[in-house]
Amino acid sequence: MIDPTQSQSELAKSFLEQSKNAAQQAYGAWEMVMKSQKTMLDSMRGSGAPFALAADQYEKLIEYQSQQYKGALEYIDKMITDYQQQLNQRQK
Repeated sequence: MIDPTQSQSELAKSFLEQSKNAAQQAYGAWEMVMKSQKTMLDSMRGSGAPFALAADQYEKLIEYQSQQYKGALEYIDKMITDYQQQLNQRQK
């Protein structure tokens, strides 16, 4: 007989893994757009457009978003590990 608690834990772990994959895909798309905009800003700055401060702030925004994303993925990884440990304990 299947333990309903174990099935729920496995389902929750699966949802966490799917959420992580979705977050990675969404971030990849966002990152691609941001990099293309950064390339445009760098090109305009190189041609003499006077907005170096705006470009620098933009780079800080990209770095901050990247740090937040990495923190979220680390948390998801921790939750997946915790669920796996719970599943392993229940199987004993």
